[in-house]
Amino acid sequence: MKKGTNRADLLASYGVASYRLSESSFSADVCIFLSYIHIDRAIAASIGDYIKNAGFDIYLDLNDQELERAVLTNDAARITRCVENGINASSHLMCLVSEDTVQSWWVPYEIGFGKKGGKKIASLTLKDTKTLPAYLTIGEVLRGTKSLNDYLSRLLRNYITESEIFRSSGSYGAERSYLSNHTASNHPLDRYLDWRV
Repeated sequence: MKKGTNRADLLASYGVASYRLSESSFSADVCIFLSYIHIDRAIAASIGDYIKNAGFDIYLDLNDQELERAVLTNDAARITRCVENGINASSHLMCLVSEDTVQSWWVPYEIGFGKKGGKKIASLTLKDTKTLPAYLTIGEVLRGTKSLNDYLSRLLRNYITESEIFRSSGSYGAERSYLSNHTASNHPLDRYLDWRV
């Protein structure tokens, strides 16, 4: 397995409208849709990069050009379609939770749509977050770097077949090593996540 990609970036690169995206458009087994409030977009980008470096595809809407056009024209139907297509193209949904998340109208919608679509839902609490809305406790709750690493390690074990491990150079070992190398102080996500949980 190699470094993951942001499927929204693939859409931008190939000029494919996000509303045409379907689950069968990509071959990877795992894609994690990152749900967040707009004020936390820089944090979402850093966490998304970390997850991609661990070998997983993500869907992070920062480069979804169709969504950007829909937002600029305030086209609620197109915005909704873009969000839903991003979730449909993903196998998992991870909600990034800060104290500001409770102000979002879109995060609860994304969680509800993902739950209805049978997506595996996890919530990752950002640094110093105390409040966790009840609807976010329906899936796994990750409360820091250690639990994020444990979560990603479990996904690696559950979704990578033995043949894939041997086919790709360093595959499982490389991504597992990447996660292990980030278990000490000076972790790349220290600014955003608590450590010892």
